[in-house]
Amino acid sequence: MPHHCCVPRCASNSKVSKELSFHSFPQDADLRKAWILKIRRDEGKHFEINNSTKVCSLHFTEADYSSGNRKRAEEKKLSSLCRTVLKKSAVPSQFTWVESASKPSRKGPMDRSDCPPPKRRKSSAGCAEAVPPTLDTSITCSVDTSDCSDQPAADDHEHCSCWEPLNSQYLLLQVERDDMGSHISRLDAEQEVLRTENDMVKHRASCQEDAIKKLKDENEQLKSHELTFEQVKESQHLLNYYTGFASTLMFMACFNFLKPAAELMRTWKGSQTTSDTVERHGSKPGSKPKLSLVNQFFLVMIRLRLGLGEVDLAYRFRVSQSTVSRLTITWTNMMYYKFHQLPIWLSRRKIDKLMPPCFKLWYPTTRTIIDCTEFFINTPSLLSRQCGTWSAYKNHNTVKVLIGIAPHGHVNFISDVYEGSISDKAITEQSGLLDLLQEGDSVMADKGFDIKDMLLAHKVRLNIPPFKSGDQQMTPDALMTTKKIAGVRIHVERKMQRIKCFRILAGEIDNSLFGSIQQLIFVCAVLTNFEGDLVA
Repeated sequence: MPHHCCVPRCASNSKVSKELSFHSFPQDADLRKAWILKIRRDEGKHFEINNSTKVCSLHFTEADYSSGNRKRAEEKKLSSLCRTVLKKSAVPSQFTWVESASKPSRKGPMDRSDCPPPKRRKSSAGCAEAVPPTLDTSITCSVDTSDCSDQPAADDHEHCSCWEPLNSQYLLLQVERDDMGSHISRLDAEQEVLRTENDMVKHRASCQEDAIKKLKDENEQLKSHELTFEQVKESQHLLNYYTGFASTLMFMACFNFLKPAAELMRTWKGSQTTSDTVERHGSKPGSKPKLSLVNQFFLVMIRLRLGLGEVDLAYRFRVSQSTVSRLTITWTNMMYYKFHQLPIWLSRRKIDKLMPPCFKLWYPTTRTIIDCTEFFINTPSLLSRQCGTWSAYKNHNTVKVLIGIAPHGHVNFISDVYEGSISDKAITEQSGLLDLLQEGDSVMADKGFDIKDMLLAHKVRLNIPPFKSGDQQMTPDALMTTKKIAGVRIHVERKMQRIKCFRILAGEIDNSLFGSIQQLIFVCAVLTNFEGDLVA
């Protein structure tokens, strides 16, 4: 396989120039760098050094070869260019660019007056020819060549053997300087990249700080818009509007009564709730209720009093709609259980003590004033339920409740919920009210309560307005009795109005609350007792 010289501008190859020798690059790293530097090539993508990479003998001087090899070549009468064994420190130095750089510069033009007259010499034909001026050779070189080898002097002084160690060191220092320069350039580039990345990180950090600050501001704004008990507790007007309680003292008295049960109550989870899946308040590991107990009670009271929708309350309290639904049902059932423990049916002695003067004057034995009230519901899907809940009096599907109030205006009896088609007499008989009355008591009611026979069986008197018989006008005594009864029985109507001020019961009660309608009516009726006296 022919060899080619890798030196730029050199086209030598072993196939054409058989008189030349081709030399591989040395294994010594420093010497190899010197070779690469001399031939002006850089290792990389376009130049890789391997066993086939050669430098021809045209780029070495005779001093670069061992003397024994030169003598053998002379004995065999070989060409002086065919030299095979280089010295270990040999470095290529003969290049076309070196020759062009070593040529002396051309002298400038001389002034015509300074030029000596040319000498004439006779030619063979007898003609005189101009002889160029001779150079002054009186100047001699005083370089000491005692240390040089006995080799013939080369044209280029760097190929003299006395300068070889210095040249090698100089080349190594040049290579190291170039390596150091490239390393410094790489470090500068890396530093610039790091500086750019640092600026980008600072910019991102600044943007993140701005975003965090913005989120904090939004959080503070949301907190300021969040409705809590702490925001309204100082205003009795707002507290009465949202909850119906006359004062913060009444609100906290009711809450403190419910708090022990609220801390242990089980949260309603819908149809999936079982004894295994129900959790006590705050018992879930790692969970913390979004609302405190007092704010939960405050939310439920707003739901009962104002009848606000679940979506509205979820937005006001910053909770989910399902949370509002679960809290309403859970707290309503808990309050129904706790309010049943209150002795709302007062004894005869307490009734007499709290009885207003108007009752003491005309009806001192009154124990309770009864009346029935109806609440609209959505039309049930079952036909039998539609027939049972249809009220001919209201011309709508309703549920009916019997409510009794004491003479001083507090609710003292609440029956279970019955279908709207039931009569007042039937609901009085089935409600259990007769079992609470004592001998000597009297009950005040409207004309529709035809329960006189049932009350006489318990030795209880019924006070109702007198009926008009036929076409005859009422007697003055009957008119006076009607006026007296209407004057005091009006308080039960006012109480009914207070109960219906809980707007969750106003309008049609949604089917989703139908399963808790008994608890809702009972709780709303008892809560009216916290609103203050009805009769002065």
